[in-house]
Amino acid sequence: MWDLLIRAGSVVDGTGAPPVTTDVAVQDGRIAAIGRLNGEARERLDADGLTVTPGFIDIHTHYDAQLHWEPTASPSSWHGVTTVLMGNCGFTLAPSKPKDLPWLSQMLSRVEGMSPDALAEAVTFRGGSYAEFLAGLDGRIGVNAAGNVGHCAVRRMVMGDEASERAADDAEIESMARLVRAALHDGAIGFTSSQLDIHMAHDGRPVPSNLAAPDELIALAGVLGDFDHGSIEFIPRTFLEGYSDDDRELIRAMARAAKTPVNLNTLTRMWNAPDGWKRSLEFAQEAAAEGLAVHPMFATNRQGAHFSLDNTFLFDEIPSFRATLTLPAPQREERLRDPAVREQMRRELADPTGRSFVFVWEVLRVERVSNPGHEWWVGRSVTEVAREMALDPLDCFLDISLAEGLATQFVLQGPPDRKRTAATEELIRSPIVMAGSSDAGAHLLSFCGVDFTTRLLTEWVPETLSFEAAVARLTGTPARVHGLAGRGVVAEGAAADLLVLDRTRLAVGETRYVRDFPAASGRYVVDAAGYVKAIVNGEVLLEDGKHTGALPGHVVRGPASRAVAR
Repeated sequence: MWDLLIRAGSVVDGTGAPPVTTDVAVQDGRIAAIGRLNGEARERLDADGLTVTPGFIDIHTHYDAQLHWEPTASPSSWHGVTTVLMGNCGFTLAPSKPKDLPWLSQMLSRVEGMSPDALAEAVTFRGGSYAEFLAGLDGRIGVNAAGNVGHCAVRRMVMGDEASERAADDAEIESMARLVRAALHDGAIGFTSSQLDIHMAHDGRPVPSNLAAPDELIALAGVLGDFDHGSIEFIPRTFLEGYSDDDRELIRAMARAAKTPVNLNTLTRMWNAPDGWKRSLEFAQEAAAEGLAVHPMFATNRQGAHFSLDNTFLFDEIPSFRATLTLPAPQREERLRDPAVREQMRRELADPTGRSFVFVWEVLRVERVSNPGHEWWVGRSVTEVAREMALDPLDCFLDISLAEGLATQFVLQGPPDRKRTAATEELIRSPIVMAGSSDAGAHLLSFCGVDFTTRLLTEWVPETLSFEAAVARLTGTPARVHGLAGRGVVAEGAAADLLVLDRTRLAVGETRYVRDFPAASGRYVVDAAGYVKAIVNGEVLLEDGKHTGALPGHVVRGPASRAVAR
């Protein structure tokens, strides 16, 4: 008797092959048989008229913290994600010394936009090895979770506070390499790092990985070269412009040393660098011709950024803003009122070269206020409000923020790369570009990018990709690139991570702000429709987006793990 039998579904298997109407039987968490099947089953699902696919894989998340209190990885799972890769951008809580964990948590809170109070209240990990971190999730999660080891935690463990101040010496690099090696043996599937200048810690200093010299990055990448699996995720300092010559040589050297795929986050067509994506893609194609697996990522979501000046990282690339917004609240407000500080801000805002976020007053709108007397601001751009108040736009922006104790909520329109253009068509069609960059689990007060899966299937099919090709981008391709053996495909013996979809209802829903996290903290979520069943390791996790109560997720450890792989 099978545990589950899915009857007469249109099966899209994750390889890019055309759909086939057939049955799928599940036993002991794996796909036991595919074909015209007869036999008893404890549970039967009639999928006639519906589509069956592998569960989606999100390769760029920051669920390291959230999974400690919210086991379904919502809202990613609402959009069909059954496996998440956490520990991206070089940010992890492990390995760590207990005395360093508060610093790492505060850094994570600042850089990735998480509530520090929620982390302090609900994260059960108290420092230790990567094995101990993963063990804390075993048996407690609804989705599958694989983890990368982050450069910042490794650097902090070896160098202490000096990790945020200087380059490492040879002995320290050797110690870091030992920690990366240990983490891979502990179950990590890869290594991640960032040299993005917007990544500033809570103390106003660059995150530790930003201080790493090329020899350090190449040495740590080289640890993966001693294994026959794994991947690297890396954000070069000049990703926006299409990578400088120095960054290109660094990426090549890391890829050669690692002998594994290098995932570059992210391809974005920005207001201030409209051709950067093209240069990045051309570099990845050149690297592929040299035999190097370099995979840029592109997001098919529509990320506008929500923020208020009481808690945001969006201005951290601008020195005058960074020096102000990292201060305690009273000093922060005092500086924001200072005409000399404002003049410095005005000068720095005028040159957006190399910045990830460009603040164009015409597309920066007031989203939410608390004072009823300020309701007339809502829905208007800063330019419009400034005109009504006879103010310079920057002065208006700061004044209306200060009027609400810096809690005035704004929304910044996303970059112009989400519409159907020749650029986006080329990016989505490219076989070396990975779908992703949701940042799920992070930037909870700024945006929610988990809808990239649903948007790829509804907005780019069939004009840009066939449905089966789009499914492969979300399943079989990321599983292959990141070494997630036995996942991402509908095949006998594979893990039974499956979706049952109603393509006639598949849609992105409303973006909402909800307060449902520990310490009364909130987040943005994006609703979804058309996901009839989300099945993880043979058990139904979600029915029409609602959690069944099951926790069938596994911690997916790399094959070098000393633990028993689940």
